[in-house]
Amino acid sequence: MLSRKLISFLDRLEDKSHPLLGPNVKCLYIFGLWQTVKTRKRNFIYNIFHFTTFLFVMTQFFDLYKQLDDFNKALNNLSMTFIGVISCAKCYSYVLCQRQWQKLAADISAEELAAMEDGDETVMIKIKEYKLYSRVITYLFWVLVTMTDTALIVTPLIKYLTTPMYRADIREGIEEYPQIMSCWFPFDYMSMPGYMFSTMIQIIMSIQGSGVIAASDANAITIMTFMKGQMQILRQKCIKIFESNSYEPKEILKRIKECHRHHTFLIQRSEDFDKLLSPVMFIYVLICSMAICCSVVQFFSSGATAAQKLWVIQYTSAQIAQLFLFCWHGNEVFVESKDLDQGVYESDWWKADVRLRKQVLLLEGKLNRPILYTAGPFSRLTIPTFISIIKGSYSFFTLFAQMQEET
Repeated sequence: MLSRKLISFLDRLEDKSHPLLGPNVKCLYIFGLWQTVKTRKRNFIYNIFHFTTFLFVMTQFFDLYKQLDDFNKALNNLSMTFIGVISCAKCYSYVLCQRQWQKLAADISAEELAAMEDGDETVMIKIKEYKLYSRVITYLFWVLVTMTDTALIVTPLIKYLTTPMYRADIREGIEEYPQIMSCWFPFDYMSMPGYMFSTMIQIIMSIQGSGVIAASDANAITIMTFMKGQMQILRQKCIKIFESNSYEPKEILKRIKECHRHHTFLIQRSEDFDKLLSPVMFIYVLICSMAICCSVVQFFSSGATAAQKLWVIQYTSAQIAQLFLFCWHGNEVFVESKDLDQGVYESDWWKADVRLRKQVLLLEGKLNRPILYTAGPFSRLTIPTFISIIKGSYSFFTLFAQMQEET
């Protein structure tokens, strides 16, 4: 019964106008990142809400400044503030670049719909393969983000319930009420009813921030999956250029022309996608190594409670998984694009005459153009980048450890 309801729910996320991006577009719409002309009032309300999330992140920085004397609290606040900064960056990437994101999604969907109309069996099999893969990755990533957000919300409650001394200190006024996220409010949020009101705001901001990250990241990973799958389809088209009994020059030239068109489409859409993704990933890569480092330092600090350690494990695992997904899929696109011209060599080009061989040679030269997604002007979304970030996090950790030993 439960499985049927789950399947029914997932089916409702599908969209015929967006065969691949349907669930991603709906998730973006739910969290106010997908805004159309028909929903202007809704867009206005959500944009105000997005601005309040920005103000909330500013209060986190203010509270961080106030807590610099408490090392453990400052580390916990810093990890929360990092999430807020990343969420805001991804949110405004969509809000300020609506037309570009929607045009990219429309072009991707149009390419898939055209391929589905042609009904080529090889192409349809490949589309089904990468569509299934993207669905699995998307839904698992949503589950990961949901678990992380749930851990964030319940960690203060677990700390309160599992630590009798902490409860006693709160009753005596020695300790403050547990906060989901360290932030500042212009009212007394350490006593009732202000505490309950501030807690509700923190829960709402937590859910919205997690939703923005889940929607935007899953959409980006799905687009990378599309690019890789389409390159595999293009390679098959190149192999089949001379797949005919009669070798009619007009038919062969038509296939070569289609390969040129398909490759040009992938290059242009990849460039559009990289322009939208690169600035956000630049911020993320800068923050990620510090965030992982701060989490590890917090885990090994003497003042960390069991609840805080549970949160650190969940938070760090989610950060590493998120970074790995981007670097892995970016690397997959790079590897596939680097080997794209091999499809020409795998065809029966040697059976063609000199004129057709010249056309094939031009096609091979055009296909020899690797696609690399970037994180700003300095980093690339590849596996070596992921390894270097992890190494950088370890270096930060050893530096902090030495500083603590000296003090």
